[in-house]
Amino acid sequence: MIWVFDRGSEKLKYEISRDARGRGYVLVVTSSDGQKHVERIDQPTALIERTVIQMRQLRDDGWKVG
Repeated sequence: MIWVFDRGSEKLKYEISRDARGRGYVLVVTSSDGQKHVERIDQPTALIERTVIQMRQLRDDGWKVG
């Protein structure tokens, strides 16, 4: 699943996928300048909780789904 966020001229890509082993999830946030922040999360409930927190933070920081 991929979401793209905009804030002014900035873009941010928020991507969730299964890890290569199929045992967990990978959360990748890529900024406009190409910097990536990667998190590995084992449990679906933890992934949902982390995503909700990050989506709120993005919204509070002025990001909007593009």
